[in-house]
Amino acid sequence: MPRFAIVDIETTGSYAKGHGITEIAIIISDGQKELERWETLVDPGSSIPPHITQLTGITDDMVASAPTFEAIADELEAWLDDCVFVAHNVGFDYAFIRGHFEVLGRVWKRPKLCTVRMARKLLPGHVSYGLGRICHDLGIQNKARHRAMGDAAATVELFHHMMVQAGAAEWIDRTMRRGERESWLPQHVNASDFEALPTAPGVYRFLNQKGTPIYIGMSHNVRHRVRTHFNGSMKSARRQAFLRDIHSIEGESTGSVLMARLIEDELIRTHWPIHNRAQKSIPMRIAILSYTDQRGFIRFHLQRQRHVKHAIRWFRREDDARLWLHTCATEMNLEPELLGLGSDGKGNSIPESIRDAHNLAMESLIQRARQREKWAIVDKGRDADEFAVILMENGNVKGWGYTSDTVERFDQIEDLITLKSGSATSDAIIQHALDEQAAGLLSFKILAP
Repeated sequence: MPRFAIVDIETTGSYAKGHGITEIAIIISDGQKELERWETLVDPGSSIPPHITQLTGITDDMVASAPTFEAIADELEAWLDDCVFVAHNVGFDYAFIRGHFEVLGRVWKRPKLCTVRMARKLLPGHVSYGLGRICHDLGIQNKARHRAMGDAAATVELFHHMMVQAGAAEWIDRTMRRGERESWLPQHVNASDFEALPTAPGVYRFLNQKGTPIYIGMSHNVRHRVRTHFNGSMKSARRQAFLRDIHSIEGESTGSVLMARLIEDELIRTHWPIHNRAQKSIPMRIAILSYTDQRGFIRFHLQRQRHVKHAIRWFRREDDARLWLHTCATEMNLEPELLGLGSDGKGNSIPESIRDAHNLAMESLIQRARQREKWAIVDKGRDADEFAVILMENGNVKGWGYTSDTVERFDQIEDLITLKSGSATSDAIIQHALDEQAAGLLSFKILAP
C-alpha cells in the first residue's frame, strides 16, 4: 500500500485562477496510522477578503510575515513526493497547488484520491458528504474547522475509518488504475476535473489553455449539466472548436439554485466568456418615473421598460403600480392626474396655489418610496451548517454572502454580505425567484427591517 499525503488548504477565493493560498497542512499516513505532519501559513500576495477572514480566522496580519508559495515550493514538493495526494474534494486543493507550481514554471503532478468520492462509495446513505456533516455523522471531532490542519486531521480520521471498510483496497486500486481520460470528455480535459464537480446546485467554468473562462454556466446539478455539454455529435466546426478549446473544468457548489443564478450572472459580467452568447433575457417591467411639467408641478408617469435604475418604484404588473399610486393619492390627498393616473377633466385647471404643497408632498413620497424597499433573502448554504444571505434595496440586489451563523434579525445582514455592483439581470433573477417561491418551486426565508 502506498503512502498517502492528506492535504487541506485555505485560500483567498473559491477557484484556483486569480486566488492565492493562505495556509497548507499535510498529514502523511500509511493508510492505518498517522506518520508525520507539516503545516504553514502562506503569503497569498494579495489581501484576504473579509468574508474569507470571517470563515477561516486568517487575517492579513497573520500572513504578512509568512513565506510565499515560491519560498516553500521545494519543501512542499518534498513532502508530497512519492505519496498519493488525498483531500476532501481533491480537485479543489490539487488545482490550487498545481496552479501555483505552474506559475513558477514547474510541472507538478501526483496521483490523487478524493475522500468525498471514496465516502460515497464505501459509506452510502448519508444525507451530505461535506466534511463537516459526514464527520458529525461519524462522531469525528474537528477542533479547528476551516483551518488547514483542523480539516486535514478530520479528513485523516475519516480516511482511516474508510480504509477498514470492506472493499476499500479494491476501490483505491481501481481508482488508481483508472487514470485514462473518459472517452466522451474533450481531449485536453483530465477526468478528475469532471469527477471533482459537485452534484448539487452550483456554477461551472470551462477554461482554455491559459486558464481564461470561455464558458460559464449554472445548474441544480453541476456534474450532470456539464456532462450534457459533451453529448451529441461534433458535426459543426464551431462545436469542434469549442470542445478543442476546453483544457480544464472548474466548478463549485453554491448551496441553492438562486445563489447559482446570481453567481453565474456575476461571473459572466466579470469575464464575458466568448462562448456565452448573451446574458439572460431581462423582462419588461412597469417603472414609475418622475418629471417636472411646464407649470412647475412634479408629476409621475408609468412606462414599460427593462432597465429601472432611475425609477421611483417599479412593478411586474401595471395593475399593481396603479393600485400603489391610487393608495398614495388617497393617503396624501394628491391629484390622481399628477400621479400618472389619467385625466379627470381638470387638465391645466389645477390651481398653481397648491403647487408648493403638492411638490413638497411628492418629494416626501419619492423619498419614502426609495427608502421603503429594503429586505433580505435567507437561503440554503453550501452545507448543512451554512446560510446564504442576499440583501435587496429598492428592488435591486445590493450584495450577498455566506455565514455559519443563524440569521434571525435584519440588523445582522449588512455585516454578512459583500456589496455587489448588481445588474438588471440579477434584479430580474430575484423577481423570478419570488414568482417561483409563490408557485412552490423554490423555498427560502424573507427578512424585513
